[in-house]
Amino acid sequence: MDRIGVLGGSFNPIHRGHLAMAAFALDALSLDRMLLLPTGNPPHKHEGLADKWDRLAMVRLCERENPRFEACDLEVTRAGVIYTFDTLNLLRARLPGAAFCYLIGADTLLELHTWRRADEVLHLCSFAVFGRRGCAGKEVISCMEGMRRKGADMCWLDMPPMDISSTMVREMAARGKGLTDVVTEPVAAYIQSRGLYAPQKGAGR
Repeated sequence: MDRIGVLGGSFNPIHRGHLAMAAFALDALSLDRMLLLPTGNPPHKHEGLADKWDRLAMVRLCERENPRFEACDLEVTRAGVIYTFDTLNLLRARLPGAAFCYLIGADTLLELHTWRRADEVLHLCSFAVFGRRGCAGKEVISCMEGMRRKGADMCWLDMPPMDISSTMVREMAARGKGLTDVVTEPVAAYIQSRGLYAPQKGAGR
């Protein structure tokens, strides 16, 4: 049985923190590969969101960083708003012999109960939870215990949080700053060539 990790997100843009999480989970959980899954039309994020094809292209540029990374276009190529419940069912239909592990941050864990058909999602895959600054430990532990009582398979991955966010990358790009410390060189070159998150007029350099 293939053990496949799933790291989803808007990836606006994908950065070195995302890749570090994916690599850490691959080794810590002995996964066979990691699907990097950019959202196409996410239900909660719209403002400042780069075109889905640009975000997918940047994710594909990151496949070369690890032979077990694989860009997945499932949500980008599907029309309309797509929810995690739909995605996991499509993945299970596409790869019926695989076991999926969905990577989430502790902040997302605390909001998981708001997901569409959340109780059913808990039984479609296992979950690996990463720490997030600003998320209280007791609250996160209590939430994980509550999910487990509902039958969820959840584990905690103790990886030190990285001080990188997509918001930070976009702000740096808007100020015309170099990006190779926070994204891979191919992604930095793509952002520049496509004029994504273009520098603001009058911004300091």
